[in-house]
Amino acid sequence: MLSKLPQDDKSTTLDDQLKAILSPDFLPSKQDWERTVSTLMMTAKEANKSFEFERAVIILEALESICSSHGKQEFSINCQIELFQEKGHAFGSLGKYDEAISEFKKILTICQDNNELDLKSETYTQIGQLLAKQGDFERALGFIQRAIGACRRSKDNSGLCKALRNLGVVYCELGDFDEAESAITEAIAISATAADNLLYADLVNNLGAIMNMKGKRSRALELYRESLEIYLENNEIRKEAYTKNNIGITLSEQGLVDSAYGYFKESYEISLKINDSSLRLIAEINLADVYTKRGNFVRAKKHSKWVENYLNDEKLVNVNLIEVKKLNGRIFLAEKQYDDALKEFSSALDICREIGSKFHEAEVLLERGKLLRVTEEHFEALSDLENSYHIFRKIKAEGRQLQTEKIIDSVEQLYLEIFNSMGKMVDRKDSYTKGHSDRVASLALLLAKDLGLKTGVVKTIVAAALLHDIGKVKLSDSILKKPGRLTDEEFEEIKKHPEYGVEILRGKEFPWNIKPLILHHHERVDGSGYPMKIKGEAIPLGARLICIADVFEALTSNRCYRDAFSLKKALDIMKSESGTTFDPVLLNSFIELIERGDADTIINSSSRHDDMFSIWSQCMRDNEPEQSGKREVVAP
Repeated sequence: MLSKLPQDDKSTTLDDQLKAILSPDFLPSKQDWERTVSTLMMTAKEANKSFEFERAVIILEALESICSSHGKQEFSINCQIELFQEKGHAFGSLGKYDEAISEFKKILTICQDNNELDLKSETYTQIGQLLAKQGDFERALGFIQRAIGACRRSKDNSGLCKALRNLGVVYCELGDFDEAESAITEAIAISATAADNLLYADLVNNLGAIMNMKGKRSRALELYRESLEIYLENNEIRKEAYTKNNIGITLSEQGLVDSAYGYFKESYEISLKINDSSLRLIAEINLADVYTKRGNFVRAKKHSKWVENYLNDEKLVNVNLIEVKKLNGRIFLAEKQYDDALKEFSSALDICREIGSKFHEAEVLLERGKLLRVTEEHFEALSDLENSYHIFRKIKAEGRQLQTEKIIDSVEQLYLEIFNSMGKMVDRKDSYTKGHSDRVASLALLLAKDLGLKTGVVKTIVAAALLHDIGKVKLSDSILKKPGRLTDEEFEEIKKHPEYGVEILRGKEFPWNIKPLILHHHERVDGSGYPMKIKGEAIPLGARLICIADVFEALTSNRCYRDAFSLKKALDIMKSESGTTFDPVLLNSFIELIERGDADTIINSSSRHDDMFSIWSQCMRDNEPEQSGKREVVAP
């Protein structure tokens, strides 16, 4: 209750009371002054606890104003710190992050000349958390690391847990999940000595988020439910809502969209009840995602628009803005509004790079690659998918598990669809050449697996084999389909097709280093091949292998200028060129698998529209061999 005010008049509003206090005529005694300050501070704290954040700000700003205008010395340093903390919390909950950071920095100014390490570390953590919400991860890490250092010096285990927790959150946003898990795991171990049940629940909740991102969804749900139980016991409504939101995300990623919707809806309703803008922001995004997956774009747009308006009003550029733009892009893509979809994805990508969120950058590149594939801008799609692939692969190398592997698999499938489209270009030029490439890829796959090569090497060889003749699309029909013998000039033009193939793919990268294999698949081990006349092991392994599959398939197929050779005749021809055209070790292995009948279903098989995908599905090995019984071979 406010002192020196008509408390018994229920019609008197808070604004009326504050106006009375701010009046120049308000000259309380020292006793009344102390009581007024105490009452205002208590009222502001109660407003914050009741989620009435705007009311808390009004009260605290009034308190700050009267202290400044009346020059009261009784407004102690501790009281100032308390005021700035409460204002910072209120502004942060309202999503006014710049204002919140400004309040906490006032605390650092007050205690810069003393050794209040606990207060400094807590404030560093709060500022770091707010900077992370703004997407300023570099500065966030700086403040959080300072908090960790201060907590270790002061042996403040509770503060250290909170700082480590925020460190884990930032690492998650950056896609560094192993570092995030390490920070949170350390904090959980320390929390056992802090005797803080709610802090433990917060950390368990964060570990659940990391497990979800790693694809360990069952473990994530266990952790979420453990923390939720603690929140419910302690009537922590806000934290309960965040946890339900996390459960919804995990269920949604498992394809349980309807179950996820229930959790998102509960979280959303709590956010409205407690007027928590940060919570509502997340709930609105997730509801938009659910409605998008359900195909209800009208509802999805409604939630998405609220998020976008809020972020624009608050001038926030963070991962939430990335998410809403990605959602908008997916909605526009589904509605076949391709130009609008491209603008949204491109805008999201700019934000990813601005704030340094690599995980989100990879996701947006994947989404934009899908769009560009639909609009048949194949090479642009390849560029996006390549960049996405390598970011996801880097995360996988650092511990990213099932979810990333699935995304990588989907990226590879998109590459294959683009390869298939390129194959159709060749098919339109010469139907024989397309079927030839599929059969060469199948034969190369058999030999590569027979040699015990690792999955990555096998994929590189097969991908190159599928496109090894792509350069022939630049040859004239008069040469490519000539029924008789080629002139010297015509053969010289034919010999350019490996270089033409690399030229077609110039400037475009792939997950597999296929260009050298395409360029050199007509080299000979004695150095008499083309286009570079390199010899021996200077020729990439994959190119030597494709050369064998290429020649064998050509010899055993009908051509416009001759009939196919018998299997025995084809192998005899190739044996006669062992050590000149062909690598003898690779050729011997190839002959063995042909004579075993391993390639019987491939030789002279007709080409189907799905051959490329069928071939690729066989590239994976369940287990990589520790050692190969074959000769050691160099990378392709």
